[in-house]
Amino acid sequence: MRVGLAVVARLCRVLGAVAALGAAVAVEVVRGRAGLDRRVAERVAVALERLGGAFLKGGQFLGTRRDLVGPVLATALGRLQDDVRAMPVADALAVVGAARVEHAGAVRAAVLAGPVAGGSIACVYRAELPGRAVAVKVRKPAAVRQVTADTRVIRAAARLAARVPACRGVPLTDIADQLCRCVLDQLDLDRERRNLERFGELVRDAGGITVPGVVAGMCGPGVLAMDFLDGLDRSGCAALPEAERTAAVEALVRGMYDALFRHGFVHVDLHQGNAYFRRGRDVVVVDFGFVHQLGALARARFTGFFAGMIDGDGAGCADTLLATARSVADDADLAGFRRDVADLVVRNCGRAVEDFSLPLFAASLFDLQRRHGVHADPEFTFPLLGLLALDGLVREHHPGMDFQLEAAPFVMAGLLEAADDGRPGAGVRTGPASGCSGG
Repeated sequence: MRVGLAVVARLCRVLGAVAALGAAVAVEVVRGRAGLDRRVAERVAVALERLGGAFLKGGQFLGTRRDLVGPVLATALGRLQDDVRAMPVADALAVVGAARVEHAGAVRAAVLAGPVAGGSIACVYRAELPGRAVAVKVRKPAAVRQVTADTRVIRAAARLAARVPACRGVPLTDIADQLCRCVLDQLDLDRERRNLERFGELVRDAGGITVPGVVAGMCGPGVLAMDFLDGLDRSGCAALPEAERTAAVEALVRGMYDALFRHGFVHVDLHQGNAYFRRGRDVVVVDFGFVHQLGALARARFTGFFAGMIDGDGAGCADTLLATARSVADDADLAGFRRDVADLVVRNCGRAVEDFSLPLFAASLFDLQRRHGVHADPEFTFPLLGLLALDGLVREHHPGMDFQLEAAPFVMAGLLEAADDGRPGAGVRTGPASGCSGG
């Protein structure tokens, strides 16, 4: 009963927020056109900030996609990436007190001084120790309630949508369950600590990427402490000289590709409140809450699919999707499915970011699976979401990059390692490309 009431209360709050936003936008329209787009965008950002939970997380993601929402709204939503209003001081002190961390006095003083950054799940405070500054991430109690309620709403919506005739056979409930588990995992800061340490190990020798070290004694339930790194500014990438900016973006992309294709480590939430570009130095990645670990088979299959995209091997991509299909309708048009996948892959092979729309590609891929009654492994959702966030950053700061070709060395390494492990369906593609030339 309490669960049902919590979901109903959350739905009522969402509907109330939508109604209030509509009224506010109407008022802005009446006020006049000068600056209208900016004012409406700010209203949307404030509404998502007040709703918190999954809505705030969605706003952060959309802030990375200027191509989808336009520069005015993307700029307004960008604030949500690291400048969300702080939780009440009493809430932060209660979480810190219950965690029983070392240097509790310094942490309490940091909380009283106010946060240096704030996101959807936590606020970050700067604690001063002798000879050392520590970033202390404290989970918001309200975020726990909001995210939990939102995941219940998402699961209920997925069950309803699965009954719509056009969505029959689509594993919407499986996708929603996996996504909700990943979202709920963000609340576990000890899990985030392990993710941070693991990614630090993965990029230790990569160059160009810095991950702050964990301060173990100052961590506890709802609290994550790490080295405080100076020079973090969300607008830092845009301020870099072009050559330095493109080199930094390339370093970040290569690090993420290596983690994904060789290790199955997917950072789903790589916006510029989580990845900061420092002039003359490096890219600092600081948040590892929204991370998904692909299973060995899913990693091998997704790597094989991406290899087909690089080669223009549409038939190979179709075979990979069929091999991973969660369900295939009795009347599925497999020949049509193979033909349409091959056409989609060939049309998008070898394009630079500025000419390749990953959101459109992903939407087209999902739609043709629905139309032909073939539904791939829902776990593919996570690398696609991760690549969508990364693609948004690249599109803004390095649009000439060949997003697919840049992945080739890491895809090849992933395929070789999977083949050595004897995973089914893994291996190196040696046949000719069906749609792209080597030029």
